[in-house]
Amino acid sequence: MVGVLEKFVSSYPSWALVSITSLLKMIVLFLIFTIVIATVTLIERKVLSLVQRRVGPNYIGYRGRLQFIADALKMLLKHIAIVNKTNRLLFICIPALILIVSYLFWANIVWMPNLAICEIEYNVIFLCLISSAFSYLLILVGYTSNNKYAMMSSTRVLVIGINLELLLTFLMLTLAILSEALSFEQIASWQANGKWNFMLFLPIMPIVIITFLLETSRIPFDLTEAESELIAGYTTEFGGFYFALFYLGEYFHLFTFCAVYATCFFGAWY
Repeated sequence: MVGVLEKFVSSYPSWALVSITSLLKMIVLFLIFTIVIATVTLIERKVLSLVQRRVGPNYIGYRGRLQFIADALKMLLKHIAIVNKTNRLLFICIPALILIVSYLFWANIVWMPNLAICEIEYNVIFLCLISSAFSYLLILVGYTSNNKYAMMSSTRVLVIGINLELLLTFLMLTLAILSEALSFEQIASWQANGKWNFMLFLPIMPIVIITFLLETSRIPFDLTEAESELIAGYTTEFGGFYFALFYLGEYFHLFTFCAVYATCFFGAWY
């Protein structure tokens, strides 16, 4: 068996083996992060219910601790309705594209020295490009929904995105100039002696925090959804498994910027 495996491995070129290894790492991490995100959504709902003095998940499992499993099964088994008079191909593909772009954020993260899913030399530039692509996809979501409220929400994404991407780009480029690097690993190495970047950015740290909250659409800056005005925002017409893909993409986005925040401002693994 070992000889057959060695023969199989030797028959492939080195670049193919590296690609297969990277693909397997991406699949394993994707499954792990999906489970972690499902658990964190439950924690978030519990905390929000305590803050807002209301009853949160409390029925499935002990004090609602298995609620995320019931929610996941419901979204996977629920019927998917496709809107009439719309581009069906775009309507079907966009939720998957949202998740793919969100997962590209994870491929850009450096976990430890020489430990990353993909070895990207210019992490800062790649982050800005993928963040812009995420905003443009949300604009297409409203267009394909054939719903005026979803289109209003996507227009709001466009207006916020143009201003926000400029601010985020200037912020990351300023960080790159100070650190003299465009790689997250080099930015982390520059902070190895205890000079964390948040000390340099201390006067504008509130702006940095607000920028990251706006980028990830977290409360109280969830202006792109604004349920009280626009029903469920740009995801109004997407239900079941499609909505689950949007939900996963949003939390991938959130976790990514938490990792970027820790790497760029708080010394990363140092």
